[in-house]
Amino acid sequence: MLVLTMLAACSRDGSAPAIEIQRVPDNGIHPRIVMDEWGDTHLLYFRAGMSETETYLGHLFYTRYDHSSDEWLPAVQVSSEPFNYKDPIYRANIAVGGEGRVHIVWYVDRPARFLYARSDINKRVFETPVLIQGPQLDGVDAGADIATYNNRVALVWGAGDLMREDQRSIVMLESPDFGDSFDDAVLISDAALGVCACCALSAEFNQSGELFVSYRSAVNNTGRHMQTLVVTQNAHGDVQSSYLPVHGLSEWDIASCPVSTNDMVRDVSGDYWLAYESQNQLLTMNLTDITEPQRISDQATATREKHPAMAFNLAGYQLIAWGEGGGFFSGGLLRRAMFDPEGNKVELPDLHDTEIPDRSFVAVMVKPDGDFVLMY
Repeated sequence: MLVLTMLAACSRDGSAPAIEIQRVPDNGIHPRIVMDEWGDTHLLYFRAGMSETETYLGHLFYTRYDHSSDEWLPAVQVSSEPFNYKDPIYRANIAVGGEGRVHIVWYVDRPARFLYARSDINKRVFETPVLIQGPQLDGVDAGADIATYNNRVALVWGAGDLMREDQRSIVMLESPDFGDSFDDAVLISDAALGVCACCALSAEFNQSGELFVSYRSAVNNTGRHMQTLVVTQNAHGDVQSSYLPVHGLSEWDIASCPVSTNDMVRDVSGDYWLAYESQNQLLTMNLTDITEPQRISDQATATREKHPAMAFNLAGYQLIAWGEGGGFFSGGLLRRAMFDPEGNKVELPDLHDTEIPDRSFVAVMVKPDGDFVLMY
């Protein structure tokens, strides 16, 4: 199971869950963890080649967590051709659809493009990856995200002239039939806001079938604020978009791209939360109630907080993990924070100097007993 250590995270009454620390199986990187509506936990990760000549080439692998044995099942290869792994903004993404199939999208370069693959219903094998094609792929320079709702599968990414970020747009490609086919891609964002070229985005359907898309804008090439787009469809299938308000803490005026990622998850009450970076610090906010963003750390740090991952257990405890450190390519030092159901911060023991592998990030999962697993 590759458990490295167990940290007991105790609140004042001793009721807070424990945090288990794991390395990604097979010494992999880029872990992405999702829990489906049936309570199963799914892991997607990248494993590089073993020889020196294949250091940056590898494949995507998928596995599920076996609750009875408390272990990950043998992994299944997703990609059919090796590809060059890159930075966290190019991460592959995973979702589980209404049929129980696993849906995955990932970025490959030279030329830049996306591949999509889905599993069989039993999740034992993946279909041959499909190349995403169309006119809305110019200037792709970060990964796409994927979200599912009943029979719908949506792929979302940013595209447009890399030299005119203020004119870039968010693109959505949707399947109405569990991924059997896809409609034409449509632009869903406000063109006046632009899209930061090399920041990743996140997308999730809420329980009403509205699609939340959180991404970094590029207003006048400097307003790199965190935007959350709400996409709906009317009875005729026409796409309509609106925006949640942008809080002052979510604004970030900077000329260059900060190369950031964010994470969106649902809590036990059905509310959707976002963890994201602004001005080198991480924040979290409730997208459903549109609450004021809260800083995750207690004070400003001399280094950058980046690439957050987040999860809630059934008792309402929230765990957020991230890397701390400068540079675009270093994983940084592993950091985490826990909040109780009332939003109070839980005191955690020191992690010492656990380092996330270069070009990678962390993932968080919840075990059936409510304890957390932090994977890096």
